[in-house]
Amino acid sequence: MSKYRKGAVYLRKMKAGDKTDDFRTYMRMALFSDKNAWKHPEKIKPVVLVQHGVKRVVSVFMNMDDATGCLFSGSLEKRRRNSRHNPRRGMRYTKGDLKKAFRKWAFKHKQESAQ
Repeated sequence: MSKYRKGAVYLRKMKAGDKTDDFRTYMRMALFSDKNAWKHPEKIKPVVLVQHGVKRVVSVFMNMDDATGCLFSGSLEKRRRNSRHNPRRGMRYTKGDLKKAFRKWAFKHKQESAQ
């Protein structure tokens, strides 16, 4: 019996002969294979996700770190962040918050000037 189980998923470096059925994956493979298109070509070491027993590539990633990050990111709980508050910078307001605050201020001052 083979130690390679049919259907086992694994990562390996991309080869020139790799093919896929998905158009999006095919375009990503073409993009990652052309190193001249990137600012830092040394960071581009394409890795493909392959299923044992299947001839085609399932997915493609920029490098091994990107692949492991994408595959295992769902299992790790991320810290919940409040985007409006940063302890070092204080409270940050969105554009909508600022408009609402200005309308409130303008309405208050309009009433004072009318009296």
